[in-house]
Amino acid sequence: MLCKALNQDAIKNNYSRKMTTTTTPTKSRVHKRFIELDATEQKKDTFQLSFSSETPVERGFHKEVLSHAPEAANLKRLNDAAPLLWGHDPKLQIGVIERAWIDQTSKKGKAIVRFSSGEFAREKLADVKSGIIRNVSIGYSIEEMEENEKEQMVATRWTGLEVSLVSVASDPNVGVGRSHPSYSTPKKESKKMSNYITEYSEPQVDHAEFEHEARQFSIVKAIQASASGNWNEAGREREVSQELSRQYGQRSPQGVLVPNQSWQKRTFVASSAGAGGNIIATDVLADQFVDALRPHSVVMEAGATVMNGLVGNVSIPKRATSSTAEWFGADDADALTESTGSFSTVSMSPKTIGVYSKFSRLMQLQSTPQIEDLIRKDFLELLGTGIDVAALNGSGASSQPLGLLGQSGTSVLSLGTNGAALSVDNLLTLKKNVAAANADDGTCAYVINSKVESAISQLKDSNGAYLLNPYEAQLGESRLAGRRLLVSNNVPSNLTKGSGSNLSAAIFGRWSDLLIGQWSGIELMTDPYSDFAKGSVGVRALSTIDIAVRHGESFSLVKDAIAA
Repeated sequence: MLCKALNQDAIKNNYSRKMTTTTTPTKSRVHKRFIELDATEQKKDTFQLSFSSETPVERGFHKEVLSHAPEAANLKRLNDAAPLLWGHDPKLQIGVIERAWIDQTSKKGKAIVRFSSGEFAREKLADVKSGIIRNVSIGYSIEEMEENEKEQMVATRWTGLEVSLVSVASDPNVGVGRSHPSYSTPKKESKKMSNYITEYSEPQVDHAEFEHEARQFSIVKAIQASASGNWNEAGREREVSQELSRQYGQRSPQGVLVPNQSWQKRTFVASSAGAGGNIIATDVLADQFVDALRPHSVVMEAGATVMNGLVGNVSIPKRATSSTAEWFGADDADALTESTGSFSTVSMSPKTIGVYSKFSRLMQLQSTPQIEDLIRKDFLELLGTGIDVAALNGSGASSQPLGLLGQSGTSVLSLGTNGAALSVDNLLTLKKNVAAANADDGTCAYVINSKVESAISQLKDSNGAYLLNPYEAQLGESRLAGRRLLVSNNVPSNLTKGSGSNLSAAIFGRWSDLLIGQWSGIELMTDPYSDFAKGSVGVRALSTIDIAVRHGESFSLVKDAIAA
């Protein structure tokens, strides 16, 4: 979270004992606290706002109070034309602080800020005027602290470093995992550090903290806030989305970016209610989204290779011809014969897939883990279906990926002029074709539709035994010729050949050579108006992906199987 203060071990050691008037110098670090935007328009591009108060803030083992007594605050840096930032990011300066002061009547820090004329700054200015942006955060260092009669730690000497507009709700524990900007520490610290001036460096992402916040991301809250425009209860979701936008290079996404971590299924436990008391997340894997999506996509379940975090167009090398290895004598008298392998590339470029679903008003009002998982599963199923349809039979036209059935270089077994029924020999031939290309490494699998499964379940081998073990099928562990058999009705059954129609495909291959590239996470966009009379909200989920086959010879298939 953004509001880390003093080192927690130091807090335990230094502040566990009761103090009343003792002053304790502390290591200078940057702290952040949030305040509801108190702004009044002065001019076209100038605002007066409040950036701090004496509201106690939870700091792990204690509550921190920022004193606004005379001489407590050093505002020299703020009054030296300090920048107005967006989200504490020095790369996103949106204005300048014209003047900063402490209002002794309200016990608040106040400032007059002027927005720049840049496009991004104009966007934020418009959001402030419309009430969308309502929160301010100040970065500051603490020089002296003392404990008061309420056992609160009071910062009696502190320095304002920068002021930012943020989307964080008033809850100071909400954050996106951005670490405090680092400040150079002098070799010799004076006891009071009253003249301590630091040099600012770019903040770094605290990946562990961002991981934690991303795991707590609520898809339900994101939908609710996006539909209503009220983000007071979804500060975490707003900030996580903004951090993802920064990581992906999307400065102004149209919707809410959902972190991959949030797609992980949760495990419910019986416990007392409270913060996280009724829900525990499973272990987080490096490919959280892939892991969650895999059961809903047959090609991913078969072992397709998923590459996340791509940027721009991608060219992936593939070996066209191989070099050869040779043996030579121990006396080094023999020389290796030069043999050069050749390489080509597989290209991938961003393409957008979208799915659409509707949620009732009553469902929107729910925030239980069960509803969260229901909505998550709904989107995963829709996305999984979309990926499978494109990966298996995408046309390659109209911004759609080219699917496996249209790829060149694959081995295609023709069953008949107008199609024919699959035989045992046909199925074994598919496996043999891949093995002949040295691609059958034991991880290969058959992928068929339910019609083909029904047809081949009646086939018997030369010993009269059924080709498919019905007991394995019941357990979802079917194997054919020693390889896994996966079933999905996304494998087309409406193909034509000659006079034949409603023909089915069947595919055998090394599915790790099917590549699925993902450029960004899932972006949710809501539409609360199209079904206004019913109170439903439409939600569109967008993702940027592409599909490619690295080695066509890794797959053998039929496109003309007759299966009732």
